[in-house]
Amino acid sequence: MISISQAEKVIKKLNPTFDTHDFIEQLSKDFEREYVDVICEHRKDVHIFMSAHAAIGRFLSDEAKKLKIEKQSNRVSSRNIKGYKSPNQKWRKL
Repeated sequence: MISISQAEKVIKKLNPTFDTHDFIEQLSKDFEREYVDVICEHRKDVHIFMSAHAAIGRFLSDEAKKLKIEKQSNRVSSRNIKGYKSPNQKWRKL
């Protein structure tokens, strides 16, 4: 999984409000190797990307306090890294 420090660097580049897909897209650009490592950790899952992205979302949720972000009450639908629209969590920087 990615580190708190790496996540902080990604979040710094994002808008004051962002969704998990925004985070994943920026993560894949800034920390490509680490992103691929997360994908590879889920290579035996039926839906590799969905499982890996869910793990990244759980990381954000579990570490929200350290990352100085909070979940917004509404989930949003946006395009994921594969170009498909899917629901995901909206976040706000503190």
